[in-house]
Amino acid sequence: MSAKPKANPKPLPLADVLRDLAVLRSSGVDIPQMFNLNQSEANNSNSNVTPIQQSVAASHEFVRVSRAAIKLHDSGKAEVEGNRIEEVRNKYEELLDGLKG
Repeated sequence: MSAKPKANPKPLPLADVLRDLAVLRSSGVDIPQMFNLNQSEANNSNSNVTPIQQSVAASHEFVRVSRAAIKLHDSGKAEVEGNRIEEVRNKYEELLDGLKG
């Protein structure tokens, strides 16, 4: 009998998603512009593409990127790196407190 892994009840917690979006916004990354660049490159190669085909292509690209983001989130790699960064930040804060004290 195989044991099924417990499903995460909140695969993308709202607080984490909002925090990530805030970080992206504050970093100056223009997400819609990034997608438009990819779409415009595809449009330049096919000048006879109808608006419906462009919309479908944009939807496919959005789904592809969304699946990649969800796969990355579910893999736990981002959380592991985030924890590592948090540990380093805490060490630097302790060092700074030691230098001030």
